[in-house]
Amino acid sequence: MELSKVIEERRSIRHFIDKKLERKIIEDILEHAIMAPSAHNKQPWHFVVVQDKYQKLDISLLLNDYSSDPVKTTCDVIRDCSALVLVFADIEDEVMDVQSVGACIENMILRARDLDVASLWIGYIIKIESELQRKFSLEKRLIAAVALGYTDYFPSKRPRKTLNEVCLWY
Repeated sequence: MELSKVIEERRSIRHFIDKKLERKIIEDILEHAIMAPSAHNKQPWHFVVVQDKYQKLDISLLLNDYSSDPVKTTCDVIRDCSALVLVFADIEDEVMDVQSVGACIENMILRARDLDVASLWIGYIIKIESELQRKFSLEKRLIAAVALGYTDYFPSKRPRKTLNEVCLWY
């Protein structure tokens, strides 16, 4: 798919169907993710891919303790997606390393869309950072998670601010 079309058609998906996402497709998505630029080429990202339904359920239940409605919806997404990619990072420079990981995640979700794989960038996951660090024996910072899978529902395009609303020219 042409890059501009991939960008225009990318959506945050919160409904996944019960269809297995093959490991080779996940690997392809992650290979494209790690091609992202990173400050000083540090490549601080580290992924934990969770496909086991009991592991996803456990993560969902941990997060469910933070019981606001958006978090409950996120718990459903975690439980129902085919793969949950937890994105950890070695953080030395807070701003530059987190920006680098953001670029990596953007590559991930754009490549997923290019392959007709649905995705959701999950920020609420940081509420259970310490629990996930212990669970996976990692001394890295949890930055976000990305839910991957297939969907039968792509929402319509949501409104965006115009360029004039967000850009100044001098």
